[in-house]
Amino acid sequence: MTVGESVVINLAARYAAAFGIVAVSNAINTAVISRDENKYSVDVYEDLDPAFEDVILKYKVGNDEYSLKFSAMLEGDGDGSIYAPPLMISFSRPKNLIETSISGGDGVVIERWGTKPWGIDIKGVLIDVENRTYPTTKIKQLNDFFEQNTVISAVGLQFSDKNIDSIYLKDISITPIEGFQDTIQFSIQASSIKEVSYTLLKPNE
Repeated sequence: MTVGESVVINLAARYAAAFGIVAVSNAINTAVISRDENKYSVDVYEDLDPAFEDVILKYKVGNDEYSLKFSAMLEGDGDGSIYAPPLMISFSRPKNLIETSISGGDGVVIERWGTKPWGIDIKGVLIDVENRTYPTTKIKQLNDFFEQNTVISAVGLQFSDKNIDSIYLKDISITPIEGFQDTIQFSIQASSIKEVSYTLLKPNE
């Protein structure tokens, strides 16, 4: 993609191919991406669904912090992060209960109450806006992100309204989308986690 060039990205068709026709009603139908030097401007057509919020996933390697931004619009790769259309995120959370049935009746006694961590299903698409080819660089970044065996900081309204500030990754799937060489579908399974606020050396601090 050269300076001054504009391309039209049919996001609705990509969401339909990746996630089914239901996702189309929640996706941007069309985006026009224009390049000016190292910056990209984006004009979108159709209103954005408020369920699609900006999400930033952060992690540290040594003293260096890295972040992946999944935004409400397509952007360029100037800062080295993965830029993608909004994520589709679903949350589920069971109770952790110890139940004892009452002999001779239908009732139960709850001996212990608890709440398990959130189960998080993250789905998205990565599009190579620059070269319009198989997004090798973006896939490598996503793979490097998944290989980090550490706690991930999750920033976004969909996380904060559930009191989730950290997650850990459990599984990933990367799948090409038939008919769109420049686009791949990915899904990540994760769970919420609370950061440990004490150490064994100083348990009371």
